[in-house]
Amino acid sequence: MQKMTLSAARRTAIAATGLDRARPSQVTARHLKSTFDRMGLTQIDSVSRVVRAHYLPYFSRLGPYPREALDRLFYSAPRMGVEYWAHAAAFVPPETWRHFERSRAEWWRNDFGQRHPETGPAFRALQESVLVVLGSGPKSARAVADLVDHEIPERNRGHWGWNPSQVKIALESLFAGGIISAAGRNDHFERIYALPGDVSPDLPSTELSYGTDSHPELGLDPEAQRPRGVSGTADNVLELTRIAARALGIARPDCLADYFRQRRAPTDEAITSLISSGELIEVDVDGTRALKWHAAKTPRTVAARALLAPFDPLVFYRPRIEWLFDFRYRIEIYTPAKDRVHGYYVLPFLLGERLVGRVDLHRDRAANTLRALKVTWEPGQEHEEDLAAELCEMAKWLSLDAVDMAGTHLPLS
Repeated sequence: MQKMTLSAARRTAIAATGLDRARPSQVTARHLKSTFDRMGLTQIDSVSRVVRAHYLPYFSRLGPYPREALDRLFYSAPRMGVEYWAHAAAFVPPETWRHFERSRAEWWRNDFGQRHPETGPAFRALQESVLVVLGSGPKSARAVADLVDHEIPERNRGHWGWNPSQVKIALESLFAGGIISAAGRNDHFERIYALPGDVSPDLPSTELSYGTDSHPELGLDPEAQRPRGVSGTADNVLELTRIAARALGIARPDCLADYFRQRRAPTDEAITSLISSGELIEVDVDGTRALKWHAAKTPRTVAARALLAPFDPLVFYRPRIEWLFDFRYRIEIYTPAKDRVHGYYVLPFLLGERLVGRVDLHRDRAANTLRALKVTWEPGQEHEEDLAAELCEMAKWLSLDAVDMAGTHLPLS
């Protein structure tokens, strides 16, 4: 088994995700496409404390770029990516979407409310009605609700969480099952649901199918309930594991499974196949068994400098960055204010081959200022000039007038 130091593993990981490269002087659509291809996915999140999360990984790697250019690539034909529950909500290439057959089948068999003995038939009728409404074109959940008739109670007001409407639940179940897709997002960042053919010709249409034999008390048959054409083959898991391995460069088995939220057992089988084919190489990283993508580069040094979104592929699997970078990280938006250690919306700061600090970042729209409310450095790591330069570049990208770093005003040069 090959041996590798933690330092070399870090440099391999940084290079694989594209953070080791010099930023271009002018970002083109080609740069955005190659970055997306290198990462294999872009996670989506509704929090807009700085900017919507899916924009940040591209800035981290490329520097300032026109966000509308990324919008066009995701929302205009031919689409670079489509939405699915790939790693939470994420954009993936249409060809990758096809490899989630297993996930779509499992979602469909166990989806929201379809098994309920009282509302099951009514809920399935609602799903049928929703599909009819979407036949006239893409729509938000609110627009669909205005056009569809249903008798199920609209909301469970006693629920502690989001209290989604039944129409929303029906739409989400169809989305998870791959029967409908998302054509985009509106100004409130709500999904615009659509039939697959209205999103991309590369997305196959899937028919709604129910069965009634195996579980007559619930009115469904788990196998017949699988959307037609969905097989959940090992080949799909193999391809998703291959994409993850290439995107990560160096990983433990659990890291590969997490990248597309795959189960460990089929992922381990895929890993065995990729080792046999020579695509994955077993390495010993200072005593830890890991797997290196056969084409992954290990540069001697990396000159990375980037603030990373909490959902950036380098850091979204926290056990991996604790292993590689000795960096324990929480975003803390779900932590009560009195219990927060580093702040509300905390971005790791990558410098060279280390995660050297954390920045609680806020885009103050009223003051047109980017505020680093709190900066916490790792022991022995204080790089205020580098952080200030990165904050100023981000502020200009966001068309802001000023930067405030922990109470210190920074001029935008």
